[in-house]
Amino acid sequence: MPASHDTYVRRQGLKKTYDIEYTALRYKISLGGKVLKDYRLPLQVGVITDADAVWQKAVTDVEHLRGMRES
Repeated sequence: MPASHDTYVRRQGLKKTYDIEYTALRYKISLGGKVLKDYRLPLQVGVITDADAVWQKAVTDVEHLRGMRES
């Protein structure tokens, strides 16, 4: 399955632009060419998830900097 790629500008704190690559089973968040988070969903979750839901999870992680550091 080919990955979709989009950018997201954080609304809270420093308004940096993050690159998000995602499929229904994983997403990768990068900032300035550095990968901040590469997350693979468990297969049980992937069965009931679509790419839009994964995008929303990635955006939530960016907004709250969950599991990653900006520096």
